[in-house]
Amino acid sequence: MSAYEAMFIFQPGLGEQEQKTQVAGIENILKENQAKLLNSQVFGRRQLAYVLNKHKEGLYHLMDFSASSGAVVTKLKKACGINENILRVLIVKKEAKSG
Repeated sequence: MSAYEAMFIFQPGLGEQEQKTQVAGIENILKENQAKLLNSQVFGRRQLAYVLNKHKEGLYHLMDFSASSGAVVTKLKKACGINENILRVLIVKKEAKSG
């Protein structure tokens, strides 16, 4: 299984309950595709480097997960692309530790 790290930036106007609902939706996509969630961490409200969809701030959320195929990443990116509450998503594959 390959390890991945994903950073999600949500719209700053989301309430705490709405953000939890969005995160639960992402976790559900991972679960449906046999991916294992390793860590889920809220980074909170941060200023963006540049304006995204007329927003100067965003709510950051970091997730670490493992999956057997890259198809999970494709499905996750597609789902996030059509979700208007997610401003950006970055998913990177972690390198295997040597030694």
